[in-house]
Amino acid sequence: MAETTQTAPQTETPSSSAQGSTRSWAYCAWHKAYSDTTRLVQLEDAGSGFGVPGLFACAPCREVHGLVPLADRP
Repeated sequence: MAETTQTAPQTETPSSSAQGSTRSWAYCAWHKAYSDTTRLVQLEDAGSGFGVPGLFACAPCREVHGLVPLADRP
């Protein structure tokens, strides 16, 4: 006898755009994990090869190490 299976309908979670804010994740080079509070704090040297053109740091690491995001510098 053939057995049929049914899948339960997926429950939708509100997307970040539906909540009015966008979240992005990047790799924090200081604590070596992903975070949604990372900001670009240092540009890599020209010709450094493939990958991300700079180093990102999360909010706690920026505070501990005294790092200032590039966008916030004069």
